[in-house]
Amino acid sequence: MPSQACRKRYAIRRRLGWLRRVRETGGKPWLDDEQQERLKLKARIEEWIQQQPEPVLYRQGRRVDLLKHLRLTLDCISRDLILTCRTRTTRVRGRVVQATQDEFGTVALRTQLLGITEIFEIRPAQETAGLRPFQEARGDFQKTVERLIGKNFPKARILSSVVSPDLEHSLSGKYVRLHFQSGRSRWLAIAASPQEDQAAIDGLLSSGLLWRDFLKEHGSTGEGKLLLLAPRGKLLVLKSRLGWIRGAGGQIHLMEMDSEKEALTFVDLSDCGNLDTALTQVQTFSGTRGLADDERVQRLLALAPEHITWVRRGNGNTVGFRIRGLEFAQLQFGRRPRLTFGLDKPAVVRNEADWARLKGAVQQILSERSAKALPGNGLCMAQSERWLESLILRDIRVVDARLDPRFVYPQVPAFLGGDRGMIDILGVTTKGRLAILELKVSEDIELPMQGLDYWLRVRWHHSRREFQSHGYFPGTTLSASPPLLFFVCAQFRYHSSFPVLAGQIDPAVPMIQVGINENWREGVRVVLRREVTTESTTGVTTGFTR
Repeated sequence: MPSQACRKRYAIRRRLGWLRRVRETGGKPWLDDEQQERLKLKARIEEWIQQQPEPVLYRQGRRVDLLKHLRLTLDCISRDLILTCRTRTTRVRGRVVQATQDEFGTVALRTQLLGITEIFEIRPAQETAGLRPFQEARGDFQKTVERLIGKNFPKARILSSVVSPDLEHSLSGKYVRLHFQSGRSRWLAIAASPQEDQAAIDGLLSSGLLWRDFLKEHGSTGEGKLLLLAPRGKLLVLKSRLGWIRGAGGQIHLMEMDSEKEALTFVDLSDCGNLDTALTQVQTFSGTRGLADDERVQRLLALAPEHITWVRRGNGNTVGFRIRGLEFAQLQFGRRPRLTFGLDKPAVVRNEADWARLKGAVQQILSERSAKALPGNGLCMAQSERWLESLILRDIRVVDARLDPRFVYPQVPAFLGGDRGMIDILGVTTKGRLAILELKVSEDIELPMQGLDYWLRVRWHHSRREFQSHGYFPGTTLSASPPLLFFVCAQFRYHSSFPVLAGQIDPAVPMIQVGINENWREGVRVVLRREVTTESTTGVTTGFTR
């Protein structure tokens, strides 16, 4: 029989055969924050792979073999997550520095070893029903874009044209990227198909800026002007963002694309400051009489008085109950009031047996949704940003001492045309200056631009003095200074592109980058706080005025 120490040293092989659990080299539980994060990353990758019926490994875009024919392991060694792949003839090893999953389920692992970066992809063996049509449609769209360029730019000559992803440099395969010459002018054009969803179209700006930066960094063709080609009728968010991007109107242009008429039209950015946005009335509990005295509310809160919080939802006729940001029960008022609970299929509380099941659900959430929970636990990983939000709401001054804890508004609806976003936290400093907090717990390329969206909408309403007329910040005189934009994210979860994209935003937008501890579930601590400085704008003109 193996000793207990030996059993601790090596975990049991997974039932899938081709993927083993982590080896604990020291034989003791890991308590280090970074090691715990590596365990969680490993569990997340394993979960992604298990979702694929017949996974296939690709290395640098070339097919290796079915995963079941390989010996693929993920090992946590010290503070690194190490990928090892053995075939009959070779052994490949690398440190996983980034892991992503796209809309088709493809898992991309970016690894490094001795200064060499490689991309490993794990894809389904059989393409899903929607994958091949998408690939074919994007190929057809690439030809359409090339034809549009040739028709709308005199003597245009296509120098390069691609629609494939470059994961190492965060370039998506959703967009067509072209380099062409028209007369003496060189252009970089990036286009989104009308078949892409609105989020992909809005991401055109970030991808274009990253592509241009990559070309400049590698001394390639980054000297040309950047051209964003977006489908007709879907430019509102792009247009509003461009008003606050360095070089817009001069080095960066937006064109409306009409594929049916094969027409491209330059978009006038001079009125990009006019936002079609709306502000909702602040939600409070003042309209719900006797809510705190409701017997059902008292009994539910008594199940875990230190952990259960409530929020008013929708039009105020529903109250949601949460534990560490996870909503598990709702109390609806009106003609047919009822209390429901459950994460998947809500059940109505009608009798004592239902109350017993509700109590059991609360105990399960408290047990599994904790900072000490095992990595990969579903309840622990669900709605992580809401969990972080709940911790900051306890005292917003943990982010910045200037913020006023009396006025904190989470999940504020922010409308722009048909786009409905939610500001994570809207607050104010003790001197009356508005503050927007954008929270993230994982890498997100769009973080700077999403933050800019919300800043623009808050600035718009503030300039019209609409906040206090809608019930926000009662008794407070708001400063005329522009709102502060805080980015709050685990220090090592900022995407590598964050400095590049944030650096392209107009310096008139005051941005503060806040890095918090990796084990923030145990309590939020700020490990980095700095003002985001943009690149010099010397010699750069926008070509329009706001």
